[in-house]
Amino acid sequence: MLGTATGVVKDYEPPRLTADELTGVWRGEDGAVLRLHPGGRAELTDLPTESESGDWLAEPPFAVCEGTGTWLLDREGRDGVVVRLDGGCGRQTRWTIGGTERDPELFVLFGDPDAGDLRILKRG
Repeated sequence: MLGTATGVVKDYEPPRLTADELTGVWRGEDGAVLRLHPGGRAELTDLPTESESGDWLAEPPFAVCEGTGTWLLDREGRDGVVVRLDGGCGRQTRWTIGGTERDPELFVLFGDPDAGDLRILKRG
């Protein structure tokens, strides 16, 4: 804390990415793939999304989906990517932008905020 107060240690600032910088392929360790296309189209393969029930106490608190949808950059609060699916699998999911400028990532916490299931996507 002293390091932060004196300026020796900087507060963490997540990267501030543009929509162009977000386009491309994002992959998770579990095989999830999110392809963000220019113009707001998205392709999903084995991507976890908010469950249709919206119950964060459900097991598991997410649905794994494939297909297509849309995405948009959300600057409300901490920057994130909102992914909306076409069809009947899961609900829209907000992936928060994190990591560093050099190694950005998208992440979401499903379930209990104190002991949830953290999923991370990295450029790939």
